[in-house]
Amino acid sequence: MTGMSAPLLPSSDASTAKLIVRTLRLEEPVDLLGHVPVDVSGAWIRHGQGFVARGKAWSVQTAGAHRFAAARAAFGELAQNARVDDEVRVRTSGLICLGSFSYADASERPSTLIVPRAVLGVHDGEAFLTVIGVDEEPEMPTSWRDLFPSSPVPREPLGELEVEADHTPDEYQSLVQQAVAEIREGRAAKVVLSERTAVRSAHPFEPAVMLTRLARAYPSTWVYHLEDIVGASPEMLAQTEDGRVFSRVLAGSRPVADDGELDEVDRRAFRTDAKELSEHAFAVDSVVDRLAGLAEQIDVSPEPFVLRLPGLEHLASDVSARLREGTTSLDVASRLHPSAAVSGTPREEADEIIARLEPQDRGGYASPVGWMDARGDGQWAIALRMAHLIDERTVVMQAGGGLVAASDPVSEHAEALAKCRPMLRALRGDQPS
Repeated sequence: MTGMSAPLLPSSDASTAKLIVRTLRLEEPVDLLGHVPVDVSGAWIRHGQGFVARGKAWSVQTAGAHRFAAARAAFGELAQNARVDDEVRVRTSGLICLGSFSYADASERPSTLIVPRAVLGVHDGEAFLTVIGVDEEPEMPTSWRDLFPSSPVPREPLGELEVEADHTPDEYQSLVQQAVAEIREGRAAKVVLSERTAVRSAHPFEPAVMLTRLARAYPSTWVYHLEDIVGASPEMLAQTEDGRVFSRVLAGSRPVADDGELDEVDRRAFRTDAKELSEHAFAVDSVVDRLAGLAEQIDVSPEPFVLRLPGLEHLASDVSARLREGTTSLDVASRLHPSAAVSGTPREEADEIIARLEPQDRGGYASPVGWMDARGDGQWAIALRMAHLIDERTVVMQAGGGLVAASDPVSEHAEALAKCRPMLRALRGDQPS
């Protein structure tokens, strides 16, 4: 390989960029979490596989009700004109974009797709490096380690952090009561309410360190970072490959003290709890109903199973189907967002209640985050267990839960707090016990 002395390029003009993409196989094994760069521009990691990225070769921002379609069209035009030399040809090699969309049509936060300048990836144990040039051949490094040196050594735990929720416990529980009252009056069947919590530190938060901690502590989740968000989602909204789509639906949760697990008696009670099953059924039905027109031969888990995470257990169902030709992963994510797992049902009525009880813009919370390749295949998780990066010393966590007529305000508040725990630990440098 020739030497690479040029710095990573800034974002290129979306309407004129011609990308030249080269992906090379790396013959040595790569510990992805050992090479998260300080200036990481994006990441997608699960069970130590996925990719980390540096720089931007191209980006586009969209907004409004048609933000998904506009982003898809912009990337599609870019991909059609790109020249790709991919000697690996595995998932996430070659040309990919990363994306983070905003929850609401009226959000002031733009939705963003980026194509990184450099990507270090691992798929099924096979490592690769992708480097992208804009309107010219990319300069390849002498060694992949020149672009992706060892991850930064995290500083000692930050110690005391200033943690301030938007509401006191009594205030948040009052909001839950208001939402439940509206459900009981028939205005909606389910509403997902959330709480924002600001965390401030005397020392800078480092996204590279935060996502590495999340990936090591919660390996079964999809750990992501792009632009102003970082998190570890347990919920896959839309994963597509070779004409099929997969979605994992989570709704119904039980916090567990001290990062333990429910005992078998409590787990059986959880799996048969009428309130939890009702909440879960709304979420599954919303996914199945919205796949109509995009997919056929839809299969659903015969009954919910329990997904166990440190300190929290969820009712989960897997949905799979055969996609109609020409349907991309972003098309599916757009159709499914927001699912009843993060909004409620009916969607419009639930979102209207959320807008009244949550006056703050959700931004990137509870919205699609993930990646897509030039063929349209990709993975889009729901941005949960997450934080918005406000500035280098301030982040805002957000978490919530689904409410139905039988919901208890105290239990719902405890659930929201439990869902903030993974991010708070990543900020502090704590590890699950």
